[in-house]
Amino acid sequence: MLRHYRARHDNEVPDTPRIDAASRKQMLDEAVLNFIVKDCQPLSTVESEGFRELVQALQPSYVLPTRKTIKQMLAKKYEEERERVKKEVQQAVAITFGNLWTSKWAGRPKTPQLMPSRRCRGTWQRAILPGPRIL
Repeated sequence: MLRHYRARHDNEVPDTPRIDAASRKQMLDEAVLNFIVKDCQPLSTVESEGFRELVQALQPSYVLPTRKTIKQMLAKKYEEERERVKKEVQQAVAITFGNLWTSKWAGRPKTPQLMPSRRCRGTWQRAILPGPRIL
């Protein structure tokens, strides 16, 4: 049966796309970065013994990135997201601010705290801007 398959069907293109090793590594690196960011894990997670064992069990050929590499990836991703949010805010029709309070209203330090939200394409979305800012 194996001879039949190789002789008659080996040159057919499979339905699932093939991913080369470099693309697979990049995809897994991004998945690790997303795990660290979404679950608020420390960058040192990639160096922990338990996490390394888990990844090795799931994908034996995958080499985890170092903490330094994760830090560089995080900085790059932050800049990309920051630029994306800047463009969205610049293109927004209206920007509303909620939860604006100062020390006078809430007995807090004098730094205003803003949580901007934008109305884009008929849906409300929240934008997280680094640090307190007044636009």
